[in-house]
Amino acid sequence: MKKSNVTVIAAVLIALHVGIFILFIGARAKKPKPAKEPTAPVTRPELKTQSQTPPPSKFEIPELNLLPPEEPKPAPAAPKKTVQSAPLPKPAPRSRSGETIASPGNRDGYLRRDLPDRRTSKVYSSLVGKTYASAIVIDARTGKILFEDQAHSYAYPASVTKLMTLLVTLEQIDAGMISPSDKVAITKEVAEIGGSEVYLDPRESGCFTVDDLLKALMIHSANDAARALALHVGGTRELFVDMMNQKARELGMNSTVYHSEHGLPPSDGEQPDISTAYDIAILSLACLRHPQTLNYTGTKLTYLPLTPLRKDKFMLANRNALIGKDPYEGCDGLKTGYHDRGGWSLAATAQQNGNRVVSVVLGAPDKNTRNETTKKLLDKGFAALNR
Repeated sequence: MKKSNVTVIAAVLIALHVGIFILFIGARAKKPKPAKEPTAPVTRPELKTQSQTPPPSKFEIPELNLLPPEEPKPAPAAPKKTVQSAPLPKPAPRSRSGETIASPGNRDGYLRRDLPDRRTSKVYSSLVGKTYASAIVIDARTGKILFEDQAHSYAYPASVTKLMTLLVTLEQIDAGMISPSDKVAITKEVAEIGGSEVYLDPRESGCFTVDDLLKALMIHSANDAARALALHVGGTRELFVDMMNQKARELGMNSTVYHSEHGLPPSDGEQPDISTAYDIAILSLACLRHPQTLNYTGTKLTYLPLTPLRKDKFMLANRNALIGKDPYEGCDGLKTGYHDRGGWSLAATAQQNGNRVVSVVLGAPDKNTRNETTKKLLDKGFAALNR
């Protein structure tokens, strides 16, 4: 065979092998790859992982609560079992002077503030007894009743009413509404009161203080001083009397009705101030709990200050004979009273050997009977405490 033919055949064979090789490579390139299970999309597809674990799910940042945490509420306490027991009596309060003075409670045999309402509008022509209309004796430290006789019978206390005028005025001083040094106006209404008085004149307006008029009220039993104080404290007489009745209700004086600040009887057919010995005993203890009371009620003699109209000092002599003219040992209060429809009355107190007794006599037929009966009742009270 010729050399040229051999070369041609070799070239053909080489070309044939190259063609077959190219066809084989093309067939492999077109062969489909096996299907994979769908996976969650990834953010960078060009990266291949060697693990077959599926990529993690999308992570969300929770919203932050920037408010301060609430304080935990305490769990409700389990209900306590109550044990029924007799109420213990409250200790008697002490006045600022150091004396122990009782307040009415709800114990039998002692002054109580929870008795039924017996206020009346009935008008009596006279409430005067053979010896008295109503009487009671009290241990001031405990409120224990040491003696009583018709203690709940109605009576007209007359100027004993001024004890409530004193108490309301002192409490208004304590509340800061007025001051003992306030200058008091003297009006024509004040000057025309009548009865026991210190003869206040409108031209003396502003000459006397609250303290001056409290002395005139309690030592001399001055009706004009009572009216001047009522106007100064309450603005009007009516408003002041309302304050008196409100205080009476607060104290438990459930048989008492006030119509005046001085105790004078009104016109015929109208009811005077009305009360009982029992209620006046409650009032007396309330006054004794105030430290200034005995400074006024226990003064035997003093004087009003001079004014441009008065050349001489006006003498204030205590109307309570047990302090002045006919003294009883340890007596330092409280208040006398008299008018013809109510007779002669006296709320008195005395201290002996650390004990204090309060005696109330309302509606005695005359001054001597009132005073002597009061001394006997005070004796009876101290004797009971000294047993």
